[in-house]
Amino acid sequence: MKGGVGKSTVTLGLAQALHRKGKRVGILDLDYRSPVIPLLMGADGASLGRTTEDALVPPVIDGISVMSMAFLWPDGKAVMVEDSLAVGDVRQILTPGVIAWPADLEYMVIDSPPSSSGIVLAILSLPEASGAILVSHPSTASRAALLRTLDLFAEKQMPIYGLVCNQGRDEVTQMPRYDLTEADLQHLAEQFKMPLFMTIPHATRLNDYFDILGTAVLAARPIILAPSPEPQGEKWQKIVELARKLTQQSTSAAS
Repeated sequence: MKGGVGKSTVTLGLAQALHRKGKRVGILDLDYRSPVIPLLMGADGASLGRTTEDALVPPVIDGISVMSMAFLWPDGKAVMVEDSLAVGDVRQILTPGVIAWPADLEYMVIDSPPSSSGIVLAILSLPEASGAILVSHPSTASRAALLRTLDLFAEKQMPIYGLVCNQGRDEVTQMPRYDLTEADLQHLAEQFKMPLFMTIPHATRLNDYFDILGTAVLAARPIILAPSPEPQGEKWQKIVELARKLTQQSTSAAS
């Protein structure tokens, strides 16, 4: 999933749609450096509470329990933390008992950073994760990032509910906004045997679209992609050998 394709907007829209259907919903905003969920909800001044056992209590915003990295950083400050430390912080947040979610919570919607982030690997290790929803613009750059994400999810055996084509066309003019179209993402979805849930247009009012998405997600059965075999060839094998050596050296240096 490429940065800037609207993952946070879709996360919030889906969570609100589930809430409108009477579901008890939480949002976990794990975009470490650019969390925007509280801002999108008009509640960027909200803060975390604490239990007597010192667990963090997410605020309830418009009926949805929300935990965001935005609550942990001062406003307007750059997050100058190395990736390895960021992943460690996220793993702590994902540890049971650190966040005191409501006991009757039915659905947890996670807003992740782009799939190039190591934080995504921490999310993929969650045994409770029922599946992922992929979000992409219909553009060449977004499609390339999407293919890498699909390969990662196949390797990690993360179930996938389906794909959302976001902001592919203008709602008023119906004109495409990128160099690809919904048909291109439909073809890719068919190739990987997963549903293309819908195209969400560039529009000012999106609740109706998210209500449709919520219904589709609740009815969907997640799929698991088979990992693709490593490419063959002498050049590729040399690259693999070099990568493994560098990885071993990095591991030795760290220990």
